[in-house]
Amino acid sequence: MISHGTAAAFWDLRDRWPPLVDVTVPCQTGRKIDGIRCRRCRYPNPEEIVIRRGVACTTPARALVDMAGLLGVLSLRRMVERAAVLKLLDIGALDIALAQAKGRRGVRALGSILDEWRTPDDTVPDVRSVFEALVLPRLLSVGLARPACNQVLRLGGEELTVDFLWQGRRLVVETDGAQTHATPVAFQRDRWRDQLLVASGYRVARVTWDQMKRELESVVARISHALEHSGE
Repeated sequence: MISHGTAAAFWDLRDRWPPLVDVTVPCQTGRKIDGIRCRRCRYPNPEEIVIRRGVACTTPARALVDMAGLLGVLSLRRMVERAAVLKLLDIGALDIALAQAKGRRGVRALGSILDEWRTPDDTVPDVRSVFEALVLPRLLSVGLARPACNQVLRLGGEELTVDFLWQGRRLVVETDGAQTHATPVAFQRDRWRDQLLVASGYRVARVTWDQMKRELESVVARISHALEHSGE
């Protein structure tokens, strides 16, 4: 079945397809085939194999484990974030795959990244954009309480979905990606949302993509300060 980089691209966990088709086979005997690269690793268990679009491939969990030894921590983190956005991040399946992959390269790094996504009830936070998936683990890594993600609020007869909400602290954090927030219409919509939230007793903090890239530690510190000084 297809595996590694090809499986990752097949699940949309990566934008780029590898130059060769990665496959995992039961044994390494036989002739080589142009354009195909056989990966030497533990053959997947039945629960790690699915048929997707008529093609046998490894599951997203197994693809993440296989790629852990081929990617740097930053690239691996991006794959985990995208899996969360696509609702493909199965912590339970990954724990099983990691336990069976002890000793393989990248396993410890992947385990550390997954720890950022763990919740008391083993559910993955409802992030809906790569930007949200980037911001949330950074907030939790400094010990902030886990917010509700993409929470629906009904305010003044209107219904709003906010990115991150600490309801007890009445604090909302919105992540402003350039693709969806940089237009004049989006700017006016965001100001209207902020005014409605403030009028309803919420504090609003907006985080831009440029801020996350250039001053991440300062952004997290400001949000932490806002939580500390918000009333219950």
